[in-house]
Amino acid sequence: MTERISEPHWLPVGTREDVADAGAVRVPGPDGPIAVFDTPDGLFALGDTCTHGQASLSEGWVEDGTVECPAHLAVFSMRTGQVRSGPASASATTYRVEVRGDTVGVVIDGSEPARPDERPPNRG
Repeated sequence: MTERISEPHWLPVGTREDVADAGAVRVPGPDGPIAVFDTPDGLFALGDTCTHGQASLSEGWVEDGTVECPAHLAVFSMRTGQVRSGPASASATTYRVEVRGDTVGVVIDGSEPARPDERPPNRG
């Protein structure tokens, strides 16, 4: 298990050119790998592991602000992480991307990353 960090920090990913040339870069994060995408709409970062299966979203298809899982074709919004089409039902974790000079990085904070459409379990 990885140790949780207690305050925000910046995780360098690579140069802007490195990320642009690759289209998507996979980097280790404190809670699992993170995929950083360079798209015509900007830079986006999501938890790399599809919430439906164990496929890498960094190997998926990017189109119109979404990424499609290469294994089971679930589609996620890169802005919000929300599922656009199944079979996934849980959102992907999103991270803020910052460019400092020519270096792209992901901002990781000490709180649990947001998953916009997850609800607390029904205790009824």
